[in-house]
Amino acid sequence: MENCNNTSFNEIKQKIEALRAIEKSRGSEVPFSVQMESDLYAFSPEDKTITISFPVLEKELNPNGAMIGGIICTAIDIAYGMLVFSLCGGEIIPPTITMTTNFINPIFKDDTLLVTAKIESWGKRIINMTATGISKNTGKTIITSTSSFVSNESFKPKKIGL
Repeated sequence: MENCNNTSFNEIKQKIEALRAIEKSRGSEVPFSVQMESDLYAFSPEDKTITISFPVLEKELNPNGAMIGGIICTAIDIAYGMLVFSLCGGEIIPPTITMTTNFINPIFKDDTLLVTAKIESWGKRIINMTATGISKNTGKTIITSTSSFVSNESFKPKKIGL
């Protein structure tokens, strides 16, 4: 994590908004990550955690009226990426290597999925993280997850340039 710095909640919120603007400018279609209408809910560089809120939208529902599992997985992956992005000062998002998810409960329309991602270890080659998604309305656990990302120290991407 030597190339990363601690950044405040407001600075990260601005960087995420700038990233969304770049994503929107890349083509005629709005990227799905932007369509999910996520928002930064909490960020703690000291605890190496981030919480992103995802409102459950009508278009994300399965025939049972619950949020589609793949969309919940996308929310988890976005939270992991935003955590690394935030801890690195809003400069890079390294790729996901692996992600395992466990669906615990469904979540329905008019609720918000709160996904909290946490760094468990950050090595020279791999970043290991965990995440939990809960219902804002009920507090019930919706999903748990583990993930590995390529460490920014071994990944030499073109910087996003925000």
